Amino acid sequence: MNPMVKRALAAILAIVMMTCVFASCGNGETEEEITRGANSIASPTPSATTPAETNTETTPSTEATTAPETTTKKPTSNKGSTTQKAPSTTAPSKEVSNAAQGSGVDLSTVAALINAFGYNYDSDEGVFYTEIDSWQREGNYIKHYDTVAAFGNMTYLTTKVDFDYAGKNWRLQFWKGQYGVFGGAEIGVYYKNPGETEELYFCADDDHLMYMSYTMYLTPADYRSGHKYFTRGWQKHWWLTGFKAGVVVPTDLVMSARIRTYDANMAAAMEGGLQRAGFKKGDASSQMDTYKREGFDYFILWHSVGNTNY
Repeated sequence: MNPMVKRALAAILAIVMMTCVFASCGNGETEEEITRGANSIASPTPSATTPAETNTETTPSTEATTAPETTTKKPTSNKGSTTQKAPSTTAPSKEVSNAAQGSGVDLSTVAALINAFGYNYDSDEGVFYTEIDSWQREGNYIKHYDTVAAFGNMTYLTTKVDFDYAGKNWRLQFWKGQYGVFGGAEIGVYYKNPGETEELYFCADDDHLMYMSYTMYLTPADYRSGHKYFTRGWQKHWWLTGFKAGVVVPTDLVMSARIRTYDANMAAAMEGGLQRAGFKKGDASSQMDTYKREGFDYFILWHSVGNTNY
């Protein structure tokens, strides 16, 4: 099959399945809030952490998890990885049942998430997340995803950090908000050839993943007191996601993120992108919507920069 046709079909399938799965979280009747499921789900009580723990994502560590890469990365492909997981069609397993019980989400919703989207579950954080080789990677990023998301019961704040590096137009995109019955967040890494349409960006392939992590807080007050919602740990990825059962307000959520660039040139280019997106250079541990650079790493405290899709 022609690669472009394959990507288009994957994109269409992604939109249809997102709409079907998350719309099924509703009860089929008129509701005051489209983000609520069939059963009322109380906002989770965040686990308390100390102030020192609160700032682990925004305070540079003296021992980096891995040594920064110093070789300039040059994308050689316009396609995401061709490796993808086929959605499972098996009946709910013991693991699925345990995930449903632990997350507070009904079994049918959990089964739909895992079977259709290839999600995994972090029992320590109570978070669903996508694997690095999830099938959505084949669909790449099309701007219409954000346009149709609200119709699929997904309402969020999003911002794009665009910059040029190694002969490519790069984009880091951040999302935070309500995804059906889940509160969640995402960081995506994409690129395209200069001069090509703004409507399509390719998912970073395995040679161009980026180390990143983030911790989410329900409100600025929770951030200041150290009451986290959940954490997605430091790892190499192209789409770092996390979704936890509960009702959230997209514009209240706070993301404390850390992202590692490849080298000094990429770090400088990304700083320009952060500034154009609306972030200011600052403390990034006490000042909202600021960033701090430490070597090749950026520490970002995101609250209100960007636009909502609703």
